[in-house]
Amino acid sequence: MNKSSQNYPSNTTRNSARGFTLVEILIVLALIGIVAGLGMSNLEGLFSSGKEKAAQTWVDSTGPAYVNSYLALVGEYPKSLSDLQNPPNGLNPFVNKASDLEDPWGNPYQYTLQGSSFEIFTTDPDGKRISNKATSN
Repeated sequence: MNKSSQNYPSNTTRNSARGFTLVEILIVLALIGIVAGLGMSNLEGLFSSGKEKAAQTWVDSTGPAYVNSYLALVGEYPKSLSDLQNPPNGLNPFVNKASDLEDPWGNPYQYTLQGSSFEIFTTDPDGKRISNKATSN
């Protein structure tokens, strides 16, 4: 049997179109962009509530822990939160950077001392007060 008599598929079946057209690719990219845009708009709410929770944790536990440690080692309450960076009597600082005393929005935490009680607080961008003291309505 010679090679010319063998049955080979015709060239027309081998040259069928494969792949995606430019229009199909553009439609898929547009859909991905729309879905990504919708997802990004919802992330702002997630991050803002996370910042609020981080601020609440700081005023409820981290900040008071620093202030109470200062009281235990120095013998008196700090006059301001900046005293935590520069304690007297050669003590090591409780915080190393001023940014450690800032809320998640970059504002310094506020501190007031009333006798043997203190309040640490901040305000979120919407004006809500975040404090270690319970507010009464």
